[in-house]
Order: sequence, then C-alpha cells, then structure tokens
Amino acid sequence: MSRWLTLSAASKLLGVHPATLRQWADAGKIPSYRTPGGHRRFRAEDIRVFLMQASHSDTPPELSAEESLFTTALVETRRDLQRSPPTEQLWYSQFDESGMENQRMLGRALFEKAIRYLTLPQQRQTLIIEGRGLGEAYANASLKYQISLLDTVRAFQFFRQKLLRSLIGADSGAQLTERESLQLREDFDAFFDEVLFGLIDAYERQLLGEGRAEEPSTPLIEG
Repeated sequence: MSRWLTLSAASKLLGVHPATLRQWADAGKIPSYRTPGGHRRFRAEDIRVFLMQASHSDTPPELSAEESLFTTALVETRRDLQRSPPTEQLWYSQFDESGMENQRMLGRALFEKAIRYLTLPQQRQTLIIEGRGLGEAYANASLKYQISLLDTVRAFQFFRQKLLRSLIGADSGAQLTERESLQLREDFDAFFDEVLFGLIDAYERQLLGEGRAEEPSTPLIEG
C-alpha cells in the first residue's frame, strides 16, 4: 500500500523549500496527486526514486535532492556548533578558509557515496573502498593542520549524526516502517564505519611512520 506525504513532509524529506518542490511537481519532474480539497500529496516511493535519480544526474533540477539534503545537514551542523561549548568548536576553528572549503568538498563527496551505498547495493564493495579513501582524505586534511585524531573523530561523528538525521531521521517525513528504518540505519552505519576505519588507519600509519623515523638505525648495545 502506498504511503502519501504532504507537501511539507515531502519537502522536508528532500531538504528543499516547499515552493521548490511545488515547481518541480508543476514541471512534471516528480509525480504528485491533488486531493479533492486541492492539497498536494506525494508517494514516498516516488520521492525515493527521485532522490536516487538526482544523485546520478549531471544536470539536476535547480539543486539536486542529494545536494539539498547535504546543505540542510551543513546548516544544522553550523547552527549546533554555534550553540555548543567552546571545547567542541575547537576542531572547527583550526581550519583556515582553504581548509574549510576542502572539508565542504569532502562532506559532499561523503554524502554522495553514502546515498549511492543506500540505493545501489550492487556497488557496495566498490563504494566501501572509496569510502575508506575518503576517510584517509579526512585524516590527511586534519594532519595538515595538526589536528589530533581524537578531535578529528569527534568532528566526523558529529557530522555523521547530522547527515543521518537529514537523510533518515524521524522528522524527515519519510514515514518508514520500523523495519525499513532499522535497515536504513544499519546500512548507513555500515558505510560510515568503513570511512571511520579508513580515517583511523591513515592516522595510525602516519604516526607509526613518524615513530619509526625517530628510532635509531642500529640497535643499542648494552654493557
């Protein structure tokens, strides 16, 4: 049985303004239905198909659904950072403008691959490898600014939760069943855990490499 979403719920799921979704519906870019009272309704299944197609489109309508979701998560992250204690803002403040732009690029790439992982099971093995590579890129970006592993992991987990909330959070309007919601969360965590493993592994290799460089080239002789 189809689940119908209001204009407000569907726009929240896609992360766009209701007026934008209304324009897409009027242009035939996403199916909609009008109730006898003239209110728009959208099938949850159609929203998911639109999201998947938008994530692969080179010329998406205005802002792609994927980009809209990422933008929503980014806005929420910045807002929550402003409200957080200074100690939690420390990692964010250590980047200069160039570093922050690189973080935004990594975030978009991360979210894109997360969506592909959720919607294209046949590509998961490849996406896991790419996800680990993104984790390494996050590590290298932090190492460049001498940010600790602990602060980097905290920042990564903070952003991860914002992306999860924007994509499959309870307030997204998706009206998923308990089983569907659980499966999405499990898949989401499976992908982001691999990214985190790549991040930690890159830090470990860097630190171990530095440690070896400091060791004497010949063993010490006692006596």
